[in-house]
Amino acid sequence: MSKYSGNIKNFLIENNIKAEFLKFDNSVHSVREAVEVSGFPVERFTKSIVMLTSDNDIVIAVVAAENRASTERVRKALLLCQRPRLASAEESEKYLGQQLGGNSPLPPLNAKVLIDQKVLEKEWILVGGGDDRSLVKISTEELTRVILYTEVRVRK
Repeated sequence: MSKYSGNIKNFLIENNIKAEFLKFDNSVHSVREAVEVSGFPVERFTKSIVMLTSDNDIVIAVVAAENRASTERVRKALLLCQRPRLASAEESEKYLGQQLGGNSPLPPLNAKVLIDQKVLEKEWILVGGGDDRSLVKISTEELTRVILYTEVRVRK
């Protein structure tokens, strides 16, 4: 287990969060890979898109796997003057302690989390597990209980 996925697994255990930490031998970096490796339907997957504002505030936009996050909608939701930019792999690692391809809204660190309404319509979802070989299966009820978030349309 990598230090990235270990952080998330420990967070789940230490906080008694009702979620299932899933570890795979093969990469689940892309949605296509995740569906193939895990056997779960694409409708259950989410993407946690990490962005940085012009003030270097961290934003995580959580959208359904079949959607893309809109920097313009994020800008409007946060009342920013400029659109945020996508974080690089190095920035994701530095600010969140997560690898690109394994990004997650868990644990709730110093990021503003925006969750698209389409995601919250589902009973349970799969989010990144911190690295490209881990996922977390969690109910949307439990996710919204353990993190601070804003429900807003952020998909394109």
